Amino acid sequence: MDDPTGQLVAVVVRVAMSGQPAFQLRKGEQGLSVFRIGAVDPPLTDDEILAAFRPGSIVIHRTANQVAAMGLQLVTTPGTPNLPDRLQSAHEEIQPSHGMSRAAFKEKLRELE
Repeated sequence: MDDPTGQLVAVVVRVAMSGQPAFQLRKGEQGLSVFRIGAVDPPLTDDEILAAFRPGSIVIHRTANQVAAMGLQLVTTPGTPNLPDRLQSAHEEIQPSHGMSRAAFKEKLRELE
């Protein structure tokens, strides 16, 4: 994805079920899993990501700048072993900034919808 200046924009992909909120924490979760498409070479494709998830799943794209603008951070974390190697390598979590309450984190995630 390019920005108007022609520079590459870092994009993350969230996988969700159609008709369900994509950016919602579940009980016990400290962050939301996403995949940075440019973290591997060649970059991940939507089809490659979706192939690892249940039928009916959809992808939602957000830029790293959109996440940061919410006061949130992207943290590289290991993907679960049941994911293909390329998805494990590209796995990150959207996490709250230091000192952000869980309630504030949830609100910021809703704003990403």
